[in-house]
Amino acid sequence: MSDEPIVVVHAPDHRGLREVWIRGEPADKVWSARELRDLLDRSRLAHVDLDDRESVEWRDAGDDIWPDHRAKRFRDGALLAFGLLGCMVLLISIGQVDAFRSPYIVNRMSGFLLMAGGVVQGVAAIAAMDFVGKRSWPYSGALVLAGVLIALLSDGLLLALWATKQEFRTPLLPVFVAVLIWALWAAWFLARQRAWRGTPHPRSIAVGFMITSALTAANLVKTSWYEPSVAPVFVATSAKFGKATIESGHVRVPVVFKVKNTGKVPAYIPISTYWVIGRQITPTEADTAEETWKREMERGQDFDLYAEPPKGTMISAGELLRAGGYVNPGSEFEIRRIITFPSNASFTALEAGTEIRTLRKDKATLSSGLAVDGYSWSPREGAPRPCAEPPNCYGFVYYTGNIENSNNMINVTRMPRYLHARWIMHPHAQNAEIGAGVRPSHPAQVQTDDWEDEKAYGLEMIHGGGDLVTLKTLLADAVKDNE
Repeated sequence: MSDEPIVVVHAPDHRGLREVWIRGEPADKVWSARELRDLLDRSRLAHVDLDDRESVEWRDAGDDIWPDHRAKRFRDGALLAFGLLGCMVLLISIGQVDAFRSPYIVNRMSGFLLMAGGVVQGVAAIAAMDFVGKRSWPYSGALVLAGVLIALLSDGLLLALWATKQEFRTPLLPVFVAVLIWALWAAWFLARQRAWRGTPHPRSIAVGFMITSALTAANLVKTSWYEPSVAPVFVATSAKFGKATIESGHVRVPVVFKVKNTGKVPAYIPISTYWVIGRQITPTEADTAEETWKREMERGQDFDLYAEPPKGTMISAGELLRAGGYVNPGSEFEIRRIITFPSNASFTALEAGTEIRTLRKDKATLSSGLAVDGYSWSPREGAPRPCAEPPNCYGFVYYTGNIENSNNMINVTRMPRYLHARWIMHPHAQNAEIGAGVRPSHPAQVQTDDWEDEKAYGLEMIHGGGDLVTLKTLLADAVKDNE
């Protein structure tokens, strides 16, 4: 008969677990005398008396040494699990916007990588209870550590993006701060626990984690800074007069306006305009060139030696495309108008022009387009006027809509943004002007200085092509057609 005891209970490890050997083989680890008794019952050794030193050997620590703190273990496990679950919800909710809604493959990749990180955190939350327990699964420590590192790095990236603007009214800022505090605690806790110990192939896991993190950062840089800077927007506009007709003392002139995206980047058209102006040019006697150009330059006018600066009468104006519309690469459309004015009008020439504002679709999104937000001559009740009192107040039409960055990580680190566009009837009838800008303020009528850099959203002004024809030529052709 062997003198070896039936049960050997080893000294507690750094977490308070005591390893139990039964009949010379490792059986399990236990936290308390109660768990030891349960283990013996399962091993059909219920008859063994724990106080019998011949049957049970207590090595390096007696039967009264059980350093486990059950409440603390469950508290730490709950903090780890709930923190990981919260980070999972945060990453998946941010990533799914780009993963399922973005038309661009790089944005989708970033979104799916964030969602993958969230899935890892969800699995890590389950593994957290095993990690603070007996660690029966060898990968539980690595999973929890990976989940915490994902939280730490992704939240650090989100806070770094927030720091570029430092908008303290950002809705998710308190969440980012809370996640950072939790992640720092979790990293400290896991470092004390040496969570990586006992993990199979730790280097392979670390390399995979680093590659995933690098891909996420690279996609963010590519979609937010690199791509918009190397692919310019090309949207061409034009205007062309047709043959005039004379009916009942009025001249009718057709004009065709065209818009075409000749580049490779899809673009929104937040605001656009066309105009037709009758120019009256009065000849003058020759003057000394120096006196004429000095006088006219002082007035902000073009120099013309034999004519007075032309006077304009706005005949027709409107929008080429509804506010917030868009043109994809290769798409083209046209607008046809009939311009009417009296045949005895004192015009020397007719001039047609176009102007548009473009917004890169790969840089920003107008999720609901633009809607009319007000008129300068009829401000909303209680809203301040957008300009001086008449007659110095120009005719403005305002449009407003929500604008979002093409990368949702940037959206969640900012306050909501509004794109404000305006269509302006110039008081001197030189043309119909347009403007657009982005800011966090709303409504558009409130004048502030918080307009943002247009380049950050890919906003550009494009002065399109036009047409200029003398009225005499139009009327001569019209008379010939009527003969």
